Amino acid sequence: MNSANGIKVLIAGDRASADKADVDNGDSDTMFVRQPEPAFIMPPASISSGEAPKDASKSPMDDSKNVEMQVGSTIEVQAPYMTDAVHAAEYVEYLRLKDHFTADPKAHRSMILRLDARILPFLFMYYLLNSIDRSNAGNVKIYTFMEDTNMTNTQFNLALTWFIIMYAMFEAPSNMMLRRIGPRIWLSSLVICWGCVTLGGAWVKSYHDFVICRVLLGLFEAGMYQGCFYTISCWYLPNELQSRCAWWYSATLLSGAFGGLLAYAVGPLQDHHGLRQWQWLFIIEGCITVIIGSLGLLLCVDFPEKWSSRWFSADEMKYLKLRVKYRDGPVPPDLTFRWSVFFEAVKDWKTYLVASLLAFGGSVPTYSVNYTLATMVKSLGYSAIQAQAMTSPPYVFAFFCVVAIAFYSDRYQCRARSLIISYTVGTIGIVILWPSLHYSNLSGLSYFALFLVIAGYNMQGPAVGSWLGTNVRNPAKRAAAMGWMSTWGQLAGGCIGVNIFVSHEAPTYRSGFITIIVLVAIGGYGACITNWYLLRRANLQKDRIPPEELEGKYTEKQLAEMGEYSPYFRYVL
Repeated sequence: MNSANGIKVLIAGDRASADKADVDNGDSDTMFVRQPEPAFIMPPASISSGEAPKDASKSPMDDSKNVEMQVGSTIEVQAPYMTDAVHAAEYVEYLRLKDHFTADPKAHRSMILRLDARILPFLFMYYLLNSIDRSNAGNVKIYTFMEDTNMTNTQFNLALTWFIIMYAMFEAPSNMMLRRIGPRIWLSSLVICWGCVTLGGAWVKSYHDFVICRVLLGLFEAGMYQGCFYTISCWYLPNELQSRCAWWYSATLLSGAFGGLLAYAVGPLQDHHGLRQWQWLFIIEGCITVIIGSLGLLLCVDFPEKWSSRWFSADEMKYLKLRVKYRDGPVPPDLTFRWSVFFEAVKDWKTYLVASLLAFGGSVPTYSVNYTLATMVKSLGYSAIQAQAMTSPPYVFAFFCVVAIAFYSDRYQCRARSLIISYTVGTIGIVILWPSLHYSNLSGLSYFALFLVIAGYNMQGPAVGSWLGTNVRNPAKRAAAMGWMSTWGQLAGGCIGVNIFVSHEAPTYRSGFITIIVLVAIGGYGACITNWYLLRRANLQKDRIPPEELEGKYTEKQLAEMGEYSPYFRYVL
């Protein structure tokens, strides 16, 4: 037991006594801290001098005298699970700062808005460019790209499949490197590399050249989707996470709008300076990507433990770091980087259920629509250039839907419910779109159905990553789980999605629509309900454990290593 050098602190473990507590340390200097109410519920514990509270009916918050913890003071820890004095001191400081910002909502709101402004814009731009550069193949196809490169539709689809394979293979390793190096260097470097590849795509001459470009593009873009998800999950609390992911994820929706408009804008540039329209598209997109990535090397954020900013005061910066570290109670997660956690993530059933949601409830519908939307709109009776412009409004509509469902999910902490709503909206769109494409006089109804399809199957995106990100506590394991989730999601969903809308079935695409409906029913609805049931059952099993049975059973180190399997952790449903 350490001896205290100044401050004695009591942390009440139950919520009733937490609101009213006082500690007498022998003089007038006292500090009051209150146990938070997170998902991670700790047993009764104290950090104190060992003396009993003098008056439990009096709240020290009523006292006019506030005492700050002295630098260098030693804290005595009286809890079988809390054995690290450094963590104890940090936790006390976190509670002090939490009380301070809770008492001043305006200051707290300002701090979070500044955090949003510092983190989200660059991640938004990165993912916007990622989505535009990844899906530009669908835009160049509608011009003279196929004729100029002497490619068949089968070869074109095979090249897209090679992109998906490389993308999937390097997602998990990329996320582990992200955890090791940090987002500022790793993500920005990836952006610069794929920008150069996109720029080089302007000089593709044959099918083999195109395959090489798509392979390299898949290699460098592989780390962006789950890398941005993971970076955001390291900075925000569960009740903030999905809405922030939605603002970032909306980049892929606006990329559909901007990508279509950019493809429309290069329409008049045919043979300008001896270059085709599709060449200008690659050149413009590649140059913009390289410039943004270079700026990111200087301005992009890092992980909380590695980053500080002049945008925040010392107390604000400290609180932003401590609130994610101690969001689940006095025991922080194990921050040690170990490559072995990759295999822990691979063996975790949660990874595969969420991967199914991403693959069959998200990737199959969104990939198939992204790569065929312009062609599908053109089949409604519009010209090639008009079809490019007509692809934008559905994505703008989807943007508002994604943000709305995310705020709903954060407000009520209901990831499964928001996913069911998302799949239902998208499936209604499919059910309307499929038969309406048979009749040319129903082109307006078909176009309306595209709004529902694109909105519904994109609304699920932020919920999927947020669900896994919230329920995997260890940061390194979370990075591996998100990478592995995305690997299976992209491999299964992407390889299927880009190949189910075959040209000889146009404009009705019977096989494509049947495939989407079946996979969403099994891999979307089925996996969502199964994951919800298993997480709920795990929470109920933990609730049934008597508190006295857990007392003294685990050390702080053991609880930290257990992560979400700790008996005190509760999953978000």
